[in-house]
Amino acid sequence: MANRIRKRTDFLTATEFSNEMIRSERFKESARVRPQDFTRNRKLPFTELVYFMLNMVKSSIQTSLNRYFSIAGREDVHMTEQSYSEARQKLRWEAFRYLFRMIVDLIYRGFYYTWHGYRVSAIDGSKMQLPDDEVLREHFGAMGKDNTAATAQGSALYDVLNKVLIDVRIVPMEVGERELAMRHIDRLCELESFCKELLLFDRGYASFEMVEYMKSRGISYVMRVKSGFNKQIDLLAAGDHSVTLKKSNCEDIPVRVLKFALPSGEDEMLITDITDKRMGTDDFKVLYFLRWPIETKYDEIKNKLEVENFSGRTINAIRQDFYVTMYMSNMASIAYWEAQEDVEAMRQGKDNKYSYHVNVSDEIGTLKDRFIKVLLEPNKRKRGKKVEHILFLIAKSTAPTRPGRSRPRNPSPRKAKFRHNRKSNC
Repeated sequence: MANRIRKRTDFLTATEFSNEMIRSERFKESARVRPQDFTRNRKLPFTELVYFMLNMVKSSIQTSLNRYFSIAGREDVHMTEQSYSEARQKLRWEAFRYLFRMIVDLIYRGFYYTWHGYRVSAIDGSKMQLPDDEVLREHFGAMGKDNTAATAQGSALYDVLNKVLIDVRIVPMEVGERELAMRHIDRLCELESFCKELLLFDRGYASFEMVEYMKSRGISYVMRVKSGFNKQIDLLAAGDHSVTLKKSNCEDIPVRVLKFALPSGEDEMLITDITDKRMGTDDFKVLYFLRWPIETKYDEIKNKLEVENFSGRTINAIRQDFYVTMYMSNMASIAYWEAQEDVEAMRQGKDNKYSYHVNVSDEIGTLKDRFIKVLLEPNKRKRGKKVEHILFLIAKSTAPTRPGRSRPRNPSPRKAKFRHNRKSNC
């Protein structure tokens, strides 16, 4: 990993940056569906509507509204669920995608970890359970018995060393994973921080077209390939090899092949465009294992941030909730790294069997309600104090880091976890 040269983007800076964007007239104009929307004084004006949604509605909407007005010091205000649903439909989902993307840009203006100078990211997808609604089934698609369970395809480009979601998508099921990967790559190339990039792919993504596309975009890769991907590769002995991929009417592409046996006895085959021999088979074994954090990230997104616990049944509401969750995931990552520095400082010199890291589940619980209190605070000094208190609480809750532990995502059939995702007759 790289030596620390610059300071990481801190949580207070990210919060102030977000608040400035949300409060700007430019953001309001681009976020509203019609020019006349949010021009009258309402119980939940534009800025506070955004704040409320950033608090991630996971309990009933009415309970969440009552709690929000209490946090905001407006206990005398009562807003109905119907009024809130009407208000959110005046707000484009793209507003939250914009917030998400601006925070990504901000993060990479500060220090971040690299591997031999590369920013290392992984791409993977996951099915997203949606509320039981005919409109959602028609737009996104469905799974389960008789294709009755509304389901979307989610996909993420994730910086595995820095815990940053660089790009995320929620699309209809008909969109293929390789097409989504190319969309992620296009977005990566648009970043102001785009430089020396390395992407990790599982074997479902490997294809001549994907390798060719990576080459055209100037991005390095490590791809796991399965038996049958290329006959020449299948016949190779264990070791480090050079192979040329050939396809009719296409330019030949030289690749490096690393082939080795797993503890299970199965052959692992990786292809890459990195030719530097100072990086040998052992280095690539470690590198490919770095893909694992995207699996644990989906666990965090689904089970801790509860992305599938959607608060609405329209296409706009689904995408609003999705990008709110992804924005808050990155804000949590910013807070994680800052609090982790305090954790390491507090344990320095102690003789512990394990190193310790911030407990992500507790961190997310700590941010609930408190993050909104920071945004609502008009006094800059008091905002800073509130942020200090949040980071103090996060740093106090830790868990031991046990090397080598892993748990794959459960491939069992879908079970509706949240009540509004179940069929209406359940």
